[in-house]
Amino acid sequence: MATVQARSRRLPDHLCPKAHILFVGINPGLRSAAVGHHFAGASNRFWKLLFDSGLVDQRLTYEDDWRLPKWRLGLTNIIGRSSVGIGELCPAEYQAGINTLVRKIRRYRPRTVALLGVTIYRRLFPHLCGMKLLDLGPTRARLAGVPVFLLPNPSGRNAHYSYEAMLRAFRRLRKEAGAQ
Repeated sequence: MATVQARSRRLPDHLCPKAHILFVGINPGLRSAAVGHHFAGASNRFWKLLFDSGLVDQRLTYEDDWRLPKWRLGLTNIIGRSSVGIGELCPAEYQAGINTLVRKIRRYRPRTVALLGVTIYRRLFPHLCGMKLLDLGPTRARLAGVPVFLLPNPSGRNAHYSYEAMLRAFRRLRKEAGAQ
């Protein structure tokens, strides 16, 4: 029963006008949906990366997700429903989510959109990807006229990037977006 409730729970966005950075995830995991906060998985490194990179000046946990606008940071997902993994998501959900994301960007006008994962970038900008390996960092892409920055997915399930590589990308984001 708890799993059914968790799967139907939508996490709130944490947005503010003219944020320095709007972080965009794919969708919440089951743990995040169960507790009602973003990036709540025990092995997720998002909160540690925010602090270690200097994007925030206090150590935060998933329970502090609502506080991100204090640092001119925003947080949302492409797809609102939770899942065990992205294999459960369908193309129509991505398309609907992209349309909603563009509306949010137009409304809140962040300086930079930071996509949390290569998968999101490939879904949004297949014409810019091809078969090549993607570099983390600033991209040629724009969403509603706003520059897109590519970050690794901070999930502990992401074995493609070391913590040090992730931290370098988050530090570069801080500098490029003029945050902190």
